[in-house]
Amino acid sequence: MRNFTIGSVTQIPIRLNITLVVFLPLLAWLISRPEQLAAYATAIDLVSPHAVDAEAVGAGRTPLLLGAAAAVGLFVSVLLHELGHSWTARRFDVGITSITLWIFGGMAHMEDLPEDWNVEFWIAIAGPITSLLLAGGFFSALQVVPASAPVVLYVVGLLAVVNISLAIFNMLPAFPMDGGRVLRALLARSRTYASATQTAATVGQGFAVLMAIFAVLSGALLLLLIAMFIYVAAAAESRTTVVRDMLRGITVSDLLADRGDAVEADTTVQSLLERIVAERRNGYPVVEGTELVGIVTLAELRDVPPSERDTRRVSEVMKTDPPTISPNADAFEALRLISKERTDRIVVAENGRVYGTISQRDLMSALEAMQGQATCHKRR
Repeated sequence: MRNFTIGSVTQIPIRLNITLVVFLPLLAWLISRPEQLAAYATAIDLVSPHAVDAEAVGAGRTPLLLGAAAAVGLFVSVLLHELGHSWTARRFDVGITSITLWIFGGMAHMEDLPEDWNVEFWIAIAGPITSLLLAGGFFSALQVVPASAPVVLYVVGLLAVVNISLAIFNMLPAFPMDGGRVLRALLARSRTYASATQTAATVGQGFAVLMAIFAVLSGALLLLLIAMFIYVAAAAESRTTVVRDMLRGITVSDLLADRGDAVEADTTVQSLLERIVAERRNGYPVVEGTELVGIVTLAELRDVPPSERDTRRVSEVMKTDPPTISPNADAFEALRLISKERTDRIVVAENGRVYGTISQRDLMSALEAMQGQATCHKRR
C-alpha cells in the first residue's frame, strides 16, 4: 500500500502508510466516545494524583479534541518507540532505511537482518524500554498538572497509560513483535538462527490464535486484525529466515544464468525478438556504448504491435534506471532487492561492467535444487 514520506528524524525517513491516514480520524472518533472516555479516565485515575473531572472532559467539543490529541499522541509515541529500535540498531552498525507508521503501529526497516543474538536482543528490547521511559516522563509531568486543568490532566495521563500499554503489549512473545524477537534472540544463544526463528514463529502463531479468540469473544475488531497480521507475519519471517539460511554462501555470480553481452539501445524490437528466440533468454541489460541505461524483457517487446517492430527501438520500450547488484553479492540480497523493487529481474553489474541479469525464477530454481539436496540428504 502507498506510503507518504512526511520528513525525517536523524536522517531516517518517516513514512505514513495510507492505512494510517484513513484510520487516524476513525481512531480519534472512537476515543472521543463517552464510554471510551470513561474507561480511559478510570485508567488515568490509577496513575494520577488528581481524579479526572468527567464532566469537564465530556463537555461540548472537548471529547473530539481529546480524541484527536490522544490519537496523534499515540502515533507519536509509536514513532518514538520505533526510533528507540532504530537508534539502538545504529549503535550496532545496522543501517535503518526508513520508519513506516501504519494501522498496526510502526516498523523500522533495517538494511540487514542481524543474526547475532546479542545485537537482536538489544535492538528488540530498545523499543519497549523507550516506551517505559516515555511513560515515566508523562507520569512525572502528571504530578505537576493541577486539577484545574482537567483536559491537560487527561491527555498527559492517557499518554502515560498508552506508553505503559505499548511496552507491555510489545513484550508479549508473539513473534515478530518485540517480545517474540527477544525470545528468538535468547533461543539463538544455543541453537541455529533458523531453528530459533521457527520456534519463535510457532510460539507467535500460538499467541496470535489466542488473541484472535479473545478478540472474537470481546468484539475487538482491531485486535482480531492484529492477531491475523501476527500469524501471517510470523510464518513469512520464518520462511524468509529459512530461505536466507539455504542461500548462505551462494553469490549472485553462482546463479547467473543470463550471461553474455548486453543489447544496444538503438537495436530494433524485431532484432531483439529474434535474438531472444535464438538464445532462449528472457531479459537483457540495455547499454549505450558502455553505459547501462535500462533493462528490457520479453514482456515489454510483446506490447509492441507487429507492424511497428522493425522501426521501434529498444530504447523506446525498455525500463530505465534498472536496479543493479554486484556479482559478488549474496544471492539472498538479490532476492531482497527483487522483492523491494517489485520486479522479477535485476541487472548484475559492477565498476561499469555489465555481467547479465538474474531473475526471481533463477533464485527459485536454486532454492528448489537446495531443497531437493536437503531431502536426499535426510533420506540417507
